[in-house]
Amino acid sequence: MSDGTFTYLRDAVTAETLTQIKTDGSGILNISPNLGIGTANQGKTATHALGIVQTDSATTGCWSYGAFYDPQGTVLCPIQGGGSQTSGLPALAKPVRLQTGVQVKVYWQVKADEIQIASVAVVCASGKTDIFSTLAVDDQDVSLLNKDGATWGQALAGQTVVQAYATYPASNGVADTGEADGVSGFYVESASGQLLGMYAPCMGNQQDPTPWIRQTIRVNQNDKLVARANI
Repeated sequence: MSDGTFTYLRDAVTAETLTQIKTDGSGILNISPNLGIGTANQGKTATHALGIVQTDSATTGCWSYGAFYDPQGTVLCPIQGGGSQTSGLPALAKPVRLQTGVQVKVYWQVKADEIQIASVAVVCASGKTDIFSTLAVDDQDVSLLNKDGATWGQALAGQTVVQAYATYPASNGVADTGEADGVSGFYVESASGQLLGMYAPCMGNQQDPTPWIRQTIRVNQNDKLVARANI
């Protein structure tokens, strides 16, 4: 927090389910247990955060995305994360003022050699943030959507995206076989098909936090963010 204090959140989280995690209830740490982060830290400002996925087989847990959410479920700020060996405490893209109803929610997947869920968390120059995801499809273009079912262009029209992180936990990446029917990145296209940008995803189980990709993309209403996999 901005005042130098810390908190620790921990919960059992089902794979491929966006879930709130609350303050640690083990009793090991001197913190109030089993509370949402906003309730436990009212009036404080979060400035740094890290998410860690820990499974029985430590190499299989992959970070997809996580974020602070407001009481209405709007993304306030994405959180970087990774697998069980991830270390560090990255600065948030912007500070988050905590109050009752503010939650931290996370989403993770199990690494597998198969089609997986693609996700991209974005930060705009205005401070607006959002998260887009979709289940990739073999040899087909699929648009990534936010939690409200809006496309990249619908959700971000008029905004300028300045950084993002992308994840896809397939063992051999998006273009599994390296053939021409897959693209090793999630790409932004205009309505006319012009390529506007691309985000190469990581698996989300690395030792460093999922990295920000710093790229400036001006968004128009009919633009789309697309995944195309092959396996």
